[in-house]
Amino acid sequence: MPLLAAQIIWLNFVTDGFLDVALAMEPKEKGLMQGKFERPKKWIVDGLMAQRMFLMALPMAIGTLYLFKGYFETDITKALTISLTTLAVFQWFNAWNCRSESKSIFQMNPLSNKFLVGATVIVIFLQFAALYTPFLQKILHTTPLSLSEWLIIIPIAGSIILVEEIRKFFYRRKLI
Repeated sequence: MPLLAAQIIWLNFVTDGFLDVALAMEPKEKGLMQGKFERPKKWIVDGLMAQRMFLMALPMAIGTLYLFKGYFETDITKALTISLTTLAVFQWFNAWNCRSESKSIFQMNPLSNKFLVGATVIVIFLQFAALYTPFLQKILHTTPLSLSEWLIIIPIAGSIILVEEIRKFFYRRKLI
């Protein structure tokens, strides 16, 4: 991925860290403890999990590399900033996708996990700080993004919702 070491650390600890903790606070799904339980015979990452990881990684990689390529030749700092921000926005959307293995994001009450709402607001604020405050710009090698650049990043990153909704549709019908 076209990122600097400091930017990778930023994504892992700041963006993902807040969202991961918030997802741990997700209210339990109804019927979670009902059903037949057997001794686990699966690997931590089984075929279904590997398939899901691939389905999530593919649009993230394609979208990020596409935007990076558009700026790479003319402004490497802008290209790196767009890559960092695109991956961060993908993670924001994907955190909301991860609330349920099978239930559509549109069927869930967005306010049922106030921790996730708060964490999302915090990471958006922190990403803006990374782009628009000189101190963090220097550490992360970022530059401000224009509104038009945000309007390109958001729908590309939002494509992760469509990909996951399609996966959940087939999952609910036991086709995958």
